[in-house]
Amino acid sequence: MVLQVNRKNLKRFHLTASEVLGSLQSRLRESLDWQRITLAGKEIDYRIKMLGHEELNLEDLQNLLLKTPTGEKVRLNQVANIGARKVMAQIVREEQQYVRDIAFEYRGPWKYGNRLVENLITNTKLPHGYKLERKKFFFLTEEEKTRIYWVLAFALLLVFMVTAGLFESLLQPLIILLTVPLALVGVFLIFYLTNTNFDRSAYIGVILLAGIVVNNSIILVHHINNLRHKGRNLLDAVVQGTLDRVRPIMMTSATTILGLLPLVLFVQPDKSIWYALSLATIGGLLSSTLLVLVVIPVLLVGLKKVRVD
Repeated sequence: MVLQVNRKNLKRFHLTASEVLGSLQSRLRESLDWQRITLAGKEIDYRIKMLGHEELNLEDLQNLLLKTPTGEKVRLNQVANIGARKVMAQIVREEQQYVRDIAFEYRGPWKYGNRLVENLITNTKLPHGYKLERKKFFFLTEEEKTRIYWVLAFALLLVFMVTAGLFESLLQPLIILLTVPLALVGVFLIFYLTNTNFDRSAYIGVILLAGIVVNNSIILVHHINNLRHKGRNLLDAVVQGTLDRVRPIMMTSATTILGLLPLVLFVQPDKSIWYALSLATIGGLLSSTLLVLVVIPVLLVGLKKVRVD
């Protein structure tokens, strides 16, 4: 049921839309807006309805008398129309623009349905200020997200345990694990620049990164430790070790990226799980490879100075 206000008549009777709604609300014997209350730690939406609200009928509502500022009384149907009309279930806005989703079921091969959607988007002429674009869906329940986060945390814990046993240190494994956030920078940028949906397979790619990107840090830190054991001071060992391991780190990352590149170039994004997985891995490797050669040496030197001071 929709109330459509006649603004021309409102002006003639010196009424405002808010005054009409106020009179209507008192007649409906209920609040027109939703309220929220917290009970037992949960937020619950509610509306207040007075006794007798079920007895309302449309004819009585249309004959509702409104009092004007001049003391005159007019009926509601003189300034507004009430009737049934199909409307949206909710009004959605993104970046201060109204958004409306249009969905349909296509019974046929997926590629023909995809082609139909692309033709509709390309050939539909819209008024100025409107745009039509394909909706990207991301179905991942909170339970699935929680499981993925636990898997990622467990993967990082295993990496920490292995590297702690290798280096016989608790500090150096933490430095190595910082490679993972460095990789996430590249994951974010590559998905943002390619405008790709971050789906389940992308999450799997991030979990794989937790075990892949730390390899470069392990190679670098292990070589620096060997130089330190040979009598080099910390700064010389870090500089020389980084220079010695630039080529192996670059080659290792390059071969992995080139091996995954065909899955990005020759696979349809919407039909294969390998696209987002490979894209996440490539983005993480690109950023981590570049940042590891800068951040890890700086951290090794900086933390050593802090411990000395």
